Amino acid sequence: MKIQKNRAIYIGLLIIVWACAYVYIFNEKIDINGDNCRYYTFASSLASGQGYADISAPTPHPTNAFPPGYPLLMTPLRFFTDSIIAQKILNGLFLLGGALLLFFFMIKRKIPESLALVGACAAILSDRVLHFSTMMMSEMSCFFVSTAAIFLLANMKKEKPFYKDLSFYGMLVMVILCYHIRTQGVALFAAVVLFFLCTKKWKEAASTVAGFIIGCLPWIWRNKSLGIGQSRYFESIAQVNPWRPEDGSLDLSGIIDRFFETLGMLVSKALPNSVIPYFKVNYSAEVSAGFFMLIIAILLIFLIIRGFWAFGKYRWVLIGYTVFTFGLVSIFSTPSENRYITTLIPFMNMGLLVGIYAVATDTIHRFKLKYTFSPWVLSLLLLTGIGNIQELHAMNKMPFPPAYQNFFRLGLVLKEHVSPETVVASRKGELLYMFSGTRVAGYAYSQDDRAVIQKMLDDGVEYVILDQLGYSSTPRYLYPAIQKNDDLFFVASHVPNPDTYLLKFDREAAKKKLSQSQRQDGKNTLP
Repeated sequence: MKIQKNRAIYIGLLIIVWACAYVYIFNEKIDINGDNCRYYTFASSLASGQGYADISAPTPHPTNAFPPGYPLLMTPLRFFTDSIIAQKILNGLFLLGGALLLFFFMIKRKIPESLALVGACAAILSDRVLHFSTMMMSEMSCFFVSTAAIFLLANMKKEKPFYKDLSFYGMLVMVILCYHIRTQGVALFAAVVLFFLCTKKWKEAASTVAGFIIGCLPWIWRNKSLGIGQSRYFESIAQVNPWRPEDGSLDLSGIIDRFFETLGMLVSKALPNSVIPYFKVNYSAEVSAGFFMLIIAILLIFLIIRGFWAFGKYRWVLIGYTVFTFGLVSIFSTPSENRYITTLIPFMNMGLLVGIYAVATDTIHRFKLKYTFSPWVLSLLLLTGIGNIQELHAMNKMPFPPAYQNFFRLGLVLKEHVSPETVVASRKGELLYMFSGTRVAGYAYSQDDRAVIQKMLDDGVEYVILDQLGYSSTPRYLYPAIQKNDDLFFVASHVPNPDTYLLKFDREAAKKKLSQSQRQDGKNTLP
């Protein structure tokens, strides 16, 4: 009875820690990364009965830009309200739910309850995790679902055939959902299969593979029937730089070199930066991690693995999930720093603290010391993240940068003065859509100004926003095209400091100019 009472107190303390941290860092503003707007747009499409589609595009169409899992989770709430704050709170609840499941998972594996509480608090008190918990991104739902899968895996009964165990089916659903939330969720599937293989549960392994394939078929068939093609993530594997297509593609040796380069960055920089005590690192490729940080990384890996080892046979799913995720992230070309290991941070912090506790108690037993190591001592390590959380709080309370304020102001101008069917080209169309409500388009990433103009014509663009958001593609592709064709663009609105322009695009004049250019090119190629 005392244990149950203590457990209730610990659960209450965990909820209080989450509530205090979450309220402290909560960001009411939309995040300026753009992807969170796309998730919201796709959820809006589902909630309005238009299917999984990009309703912000010049011509709304079915999409597979992101897996559908997170927008599906957003949809019930989106059906009742268009509030982005409500969606942010939902993500915060995913974080709390994941931390609670980690707490119960540790208790189930005979980890001391006080240590389980500290480990669950560590899952929350990471500035990187908290940062993603207050934006409309898929990381927190992925963390919750992956934790649920591992918890249900541990909940399977030895005495019951797996095909009669509801926990097995619940685990399988969570694994499939995790993949449909984030493509890298396939690492969780591989980790579960690894667990069954390492524990010689061949039927469970085969059934998991079969169930996962069956669970993925609807999404695959849907994309194939619509002629959408493969995921953009697979297309990016061979790209040198997804934002500079003119840089071309890598051959197999180039992909392998980049894999080890990225893996080295993840291990020597991202890992020490992401887990307790959150070392500051320089992610620049020109700056090496250094010998000291490499030693720190090796020590952290040892402690995390030792912590995972304390979970008995479930160490295989924890180690497998971590290793497979690092491997998958290393394949893709997009610069990542520690962004794409965010969903692993709670697990690694948990493993680190359990590992420190295990090493300390092993040392005491080995040397027969007359001391006991209290897990509460490890709660002091949670204080190492306070500075980062304070920085996150300050950042989240700041207003938008002036360039974004101007960009959004022009979006509101568009909302007031043009039809929702109007197509507007800009660098951050996903963000613009949230303020303008118009159709949005990007521009061609080409140094050929005619290709840029042609894409505007193809997309039905009527207005263009020339911004100073800081992306290299604007001065590299858009601005030169406007300069070379200044007779096709006219200032419709201007906001200073910094100068941001809403330009009216003369489509008829552009058609004539391109037609004349093409005829001239034809003459120049005649013998």
